[in-house]
Amino acid sequence: MPIMIPFLLIATVAQAQRTQLFSFSPMSEKTSRVNGLVVGIGHLGENKTLRRINGLNLDLFVLSPFVVMYGPSTHRVYEETKLISNGLNLAVGGFLTDGVVHNGVSFGMYNFGNVFNGLGVHATFMSVEKLNGLSIAGFGNDVLYANGLQIGIGNKSDIMNGIQIGVVNTSVKVCGLQLGIYNKSHAVKGLQVGLWNKNAKRALPFLNF
Repeated sequence: MPIMIPFLLIATVAQAQRTQLFSFSPMSEKTSRVNGLVVGIGHLGENKTLRRINGLNLDLFVLSPFVVMYGPSTHRVYEETKLISNGLNLAVGGFLTDGVVHNGVSFGMYNFGNVFNGLGVHATFMSVEKLNGLSIAGFGNDVLYANGLQIGIGNKSDIMNGIQIGVVNTSVKVCGLQLGIYNKSHAVKGLQVGLWNKNAKRALPFLNF
């Protein structure tokens, strides 16, 4: 048993080196967890290991306006989660890779990721596979599975459980409310309120169900 003590001490020190209170972004390969503050130009490139941020992520990527010109992906491919952020995200840009799960509050220019749980306020796009919570995006939301509230010029989802508020709202299946100028869904369990509303049963002005 005494022979094992040095090996246990080495393992403990190695783990401590991988958990930090502060890190720059992109995060080093040697850092797996930050309990505190991450600041830099964002999480770019391919991460080989899962990383976690518990606290504040501050993104100062000044070239973010050039990213916005490409808009959200129209063909989303699910990627393995490589970054989990728990807490507050303040960004000139935002999360840019699909392998991101964010739990908490985010303020930025855009958000691209796998899952978003919480409150998101973004100047341009919210584009994720799963949304649980409230997303306010200036240009709009592009979400496959949404539970909660989407607010933006254009809101798109496959499955929407909640409310879409925008100029144009489209969804394959809605359980809740679409409120906008033009609303379209194949299956609606709820209401469509707008100038023109279309679903598999009928197309009507002002109110449809």
